[in-house]
Amino acid sequence: MKHTVTLLLTAFVMFSCSPKERTTPEIKIPTVTTGDITMITTTSAICSGNVTAHGGDSVTARGVCWGTSANPTIMDSKTTNGSGTGTFTGNLTGLTANTTYYVRAYATNSKGTAYGEQKTFTTEQIKAVPSVSTGTMADITTTTATCSDNNVTADGGASVTERGVCWGTSANPTV
Repeated sequence: MKHTVTLLLTAFVMFSCSPKERTTPEIKIPTVTTGDITMITTTSAICSGNVTAHGGDSVTARGVCWGTSANPTIMDSKTTNGSGTGTFTGNLTGLTANTTYYVRAYATNSKGTAYGEQKTFTTEQIKAVPSVSTGTMADITTTTATCSDNNVTADGGASVTERGVCWGTSANPTV
């Protein structure tokens, strides 16, 4: 009887002990925070971000996305600032003066894209129109003339995107 009990206990222990099941950790989206927005001009701004956790898989893309509507995504305007965890800085360019923008940092891994908290800012107003000085006219013929030493003397608070000379048959021609 003692032998039978020992045999039954041994069989019970052997069959109730199974190899430890290995579980694959669940992959989650990364954790990212949106930093401060600085260096705001009429057409650009800088925004930082920080990927604080990768979610169990490599962060393959990170940056800042923005738009003029709430909750921008990577389908809107965005920067691409490398991969992995840690801090990064995005340069937002091509903005319009005196416009409110919504900004979020983002990070992407194989599970998906995570977004940081939304922040807003407004670009600066254009302070004034550019100032120009008209140079001298020379070599004037019936069909041509040379205008030289023209100069943009002040940009008006924004980048000058076009410059040149306009002319017409009446006073004060415009573009």
